[in-house]
Amino acid sequence: MVVSELVGADNGVGYTVQLAQRSFDIPEMWAGTVLLGLLGFACNAIFVAVERRVLHWHLAVTGRATDARRP
Repeated sequence: MVVSELVGADNGVGYTVQLAQRSFDIPEMWAGTVLLGLLGFACNAIFVAVERRVLHWHLAVTGRATDARRP
């Protein structure tokens, strides 16, 4: 998603990072890069939490459950 935003968009975080890169605005470029990293980390954490809640039965059957109550 970020790559498509960098290539074809005319607004957004990816576009701002690319514009900052082209104008040699290094602090803004790094701020955008860090923001994208934090957004990616947050989205991943949300998806992992949803996966654990929705697919708890599957994780338990396959032995990947991290629940402390597991024997």
